[in-house]
Amino acid sequence: MKKLYSFITDTLNNAITISLSFLCLGVIVQLLVDDKILGWDPVGNIQDAGSSFIGVIALVVLYLLFNKK
Repeated sequence: MKKLYSFITDTLNNAITISLSFLCLGVIVQLLVDDKILGWDPVGNIQDAGSSFIGVIALVVLYLLFNKK
């Protein structure tokens, strides 16, 4: 059971790390190019999310703080 929990935790950590890296890369590239990236508009999606995106940021920050302990 511990191995399964460890595997799931490691997989989720890796997936979150990769997705946040892609999001940051997408935002930086879109700011440099000033156009959508292959139909993907990360800055526009963040702006459209409005106040609900603050909840996502808070959840990620809490997760990262919890993960460090």
